[in-house]
Amino acid sequence: MTTVSKRWIVAATLVLMIWPLAGCGGKKAQKRAQDLLLTPRETYRIAREEIQRDELRRALELLQRIDYRFGEDRSLLEPLVRLATADATFYQNNDIALIDARALYLDFVTLYGDHALAPYAQYQAGVCSLSQVNASSKDQTETLQAISDLRQVEVRFPGDRYASAARLMRRVAESRLVEYEIVVGRFYLKRKAYVAAIERFQTALGKFPDSTKTGDIYLALGEAMARSGDVDQGRFYLDRVVEDFAGSSLAKSAKKVIRDVDQTLKKASRGKSAAAL
Repeated sequence: MTTVSKRWIVAATLVLMIWPLAGCGGKKAQKRAQDLLLTPRETYRIAREEIQRDELRRALELLQRIDYRFGEDRSLLEPLVRLATADATFYQNNDIALIDARALYLDFVTLYGDHALAPYAQYQAGVCSLSQVNASSKDQTETLQAISDLRQVEVRFPGDRYASAARLMRRVAESRLVEYEIVVGRFYLKRKAYVAAIERFQTALGKFPDSTKTGDIYLALGEAMARSGDVDQGRFYLDRVVEDFAGSSLAKSAKKVIRDVDQTLKKASRGKSAAAL
C-alpha cells in the first residue's frame, strides 16, 4: 500500500469518527478532519485565500498543518509555505506580530537567498521595522533597523523591482530620522544652545544629504548659525532655501529669519555707535 493511500485511509477514518459530532458543536472538528484530505499544495492554496480574506488565524492553522511527506515536492512548496506564514503573521499588524514576522522574513532570506521571492522577503523585513516606528520625537532604534533592512534589498538584489521600492521606503525612514534630529536641534535652538543645535543639524545633513527634508535642515541650520554670530555662513543656507524652495512656506520662513537677523545686527550696530559717543 502506498504512502498516499495510507494517508487517505487515515483521513477518511477520522472523518467518519467525527461526523456524528457535527450537530453538537463538532462542525469545527469535522472541518479539521476534512482539511486532512487536502494535499499540501491544496492546503497552501486555501491558506493563501484565507490570508486574502483576512482570516489570518485560519490561514496559520492550515499552514502549520502541512505535511510534506505525502507525494509533494518539498523543495518547491516549503519556501512558499514559509513566506505565507510570514505574511499571515505580518498582516496581524500588532507589535508582537511585526517582530515575529520580521524574523520569519529574514529566515526566508537566509534559507532561500536565491529564491525569486527573496527580495520581497527582505523588503518586508524592512516594512516590519518601519511599521514599529513611533513619532519623530521618540526612540528611533526601529527606524535605524528599517534603514538597514531596506538597504540590504538594494545591495543584495540591485536589479529587482523591490530594490526600487526599498529605496523609496528607505528615504521615508531617513526622513523620520531627520525629523528627529530637527526636533532635538530646535529644542537646543530655542534655548540658545547654538553649538549643540548646529551639531544636530550638521549631523542630519551629513548622514542624509538627499533627504526629502533637506530644505528643513537648511532652514534650521541657517537660523542656528546666523543667531550664533556666524551670519555669513547662516545666510548661505538661508539663501539656498529661498532659491531652491521659492514660493514655499520654507522660503517664507527663511526670509523672516533673515529679516530678524538683519534687525538684530542693526540694533547691535546702533548700540555700539551710541556707546562710542
